[in-house]
Amino acid sequence: LLAIGLWFVSWLSWQPQSWYAPPDFSKPEVAKLADRAEYRLNEEFHKVRPVEDIWKLRITDEAINAWLAGRLEGWLTHDQDIELPSELHNPQVHTTQSGLWFAAMIELENASPRPLALQLRVWIDGGELFVEPIAIRLGKLPIPVLIFKHVISELHEKISGVEAIAPLMDDRVVEIHAIEFEEGAIVLTCQTQLPQ
Repeated sequence: LLAIGLWFVSWLSWQPQSWYAPPDFSKPEVAKLADRAEYRLNEEFHKVRPVEDIWKLRITDEAINAWLAGRLEGWLTHDQDIELPSELHNPQVHTTQSGLWFAAMIELENASPRPLALQLRVWIDGGELFVEPIAIRLGKLPIPVLIFKHVISELHEKISGVEAIAPLMDDRVVEIHAIEFEEGAIVLTCQTQLPQ
């Protein structure tokens, strides 16, 4: 009975979340969606608006995942001088009203990649972005967040409290006032500020 239980737990750890199906960037429709998503984000952020205007931008999971499938690594290495960890493959997001799930295939100790998913609570307070992991799944197996308390607290210190702004090339700044989550989409509430 114990052996069956161990086998079942192991089997669960290899099963991805039901929503995890990263798009194939080699398909023209996925590459086109990634292009359109990036173009629309740039267009909305760079649009000239009166300073007092508060505006919203809705970004669907489908668009984010198309971009992640083909553009994330190039953006990180070119624009941010950061490399995607070689153990991480096929990142994908899934948005629900209760937060954002981030999943990827992760190589653990030279084994075949396993699905790992993190549910994140993301919010903006006082002009700063905060991110807090609230659930972890290795495959479909729930892992207590407390097991990773030390790693999570280090990560929390690095990424929480970052200014929730997007500087533009013309010295304007887009302030992100709020992040809301819908089923299948993220909604940003923003305001564009003139150079100071």
